Formats: sequence, structure tokens, C-alpha cells
Amino acid sequence: MKRLANVVEIIFLVIMLLMCAVIIMAGRGNVPFIFGYRVLQVVTDSMMPTISGETCIIIEQVEQEDIQVGDIITFVSESPQIKGFLNTHRVYEITEDAESGETLYITIGDASNKPDPYPVAYDQIVGRYVRELPYGEWLYRAIRFLADQVNYFIIVILPLLLCCLSYVRQFFKALFGKEEEPVAEDIQIVDLEEEDANEEGRCC
Repeated sequence: MKRLANVVEIIFLVIMLLMCAVIIMAGRGNVPFIFGYRVLQVVTDSMMPTISGETCIIIEQVEQEDIQVGDIITFVSESPQIKGFLNTHRVYEITEDAESGETLYITIGDASNKPDPYPVAYDQIVGRYVRELPYGEWLYRAIRFLADQVNYFIIVILPLLLCCLSYVRQFFKALFGKEEEPVAEDIQIVDLEEEDANEEGRCC
């Protein structure tokens, strides 16, 4: 039972550490692809009504030849307002650069009536939109809440530290501590001593 409890504690600590890593990456928008899929936050309403603002979506890795007009793609934006950050818009037109012949994607937000002014190259595309996560709004709020350093420390780091300290204490206790004698044996020894004393009293 003790070994099973230790295994459960180790698994719990590993899960907590993984959750910490995912929360940190999600808050920074750096969640990795897992089995070809990735979860992202949507901050604005530029894709309304298809995608709500302040929610979470799933995107998938996509090959260049599979991208078609009408697909919703996530890409590294060249717009001065959000340069270097991710943007998720619909493919409005597929064209080629006149000089290099490179394929370029003209995008547009569903809430806009005008295409984006900056074309997107394939190497800027991160993935293709799959769907909005169920309860994505709640997940978005949770990520934003835990992105605050104080909230993250109280909700995640502090309980994790307490669990680690408890596990380390139990580990050293099991390594250097002395095993206590079973209570049943102590009672049996006391009973034998009392019986010997009673017999001596009878003899006297």
C-alpha cells in the first residue's frame, strides 16, 4: 500500500508539473502541437460570428497543397498592430508573387468587409482552424486568470510546493526512519507481562 501511495504521489506531481508547463506556454501562446493539433487563444472578435472573441480554438498542421480558399488559417502576422503575434483569418484569395513566384495567401476577417493588406507566405502559416473548443470561453478565462503571477503562485505553485515537501519528508522518513512496532504486538507483550505478574502473586 505504501508503494502504491508513493507511485500515486509521483504521478500526481508529474501531472502537476505538466499542467504548470502547459499553463505557462498557453499564457504565452506557445502551446506545442500534440499529435498534429494545438490549442490557441482567440483574443479579438475579428472572426465573428464564426469564431467568438475571448475563446480557445483547435488548429491542425496543414500542408501547402491542402490550403484552399475559404479555409481559416492561423499565421504570424505582419500587421504593424500585432506584428510577430498570431492571427487567425480566412483565406480570401490565393495568388503568386510577381517576382519570386512564391504562393501568397490573402486573408480576411469574417467581421470585416475588406481583405488584410499584408499577404501571408506559407512559412508564416502555423496551422488550419479545426473548431472552437467546447467551453472555450471558460478555458480562456482560466488561462488568463492563471497568467497573472500572483494567481498562478497561489493556485498552482504553492500547492505543488506543499506536495513536494510532503513527498520529500515521507521519502527521507522511509529512508532513515525506524519502523514502529505493530500496536497489536505491544498489547500482546503487555498482556503476557501482566499474566506473569499475576502468577507470581498467586505463588506468594
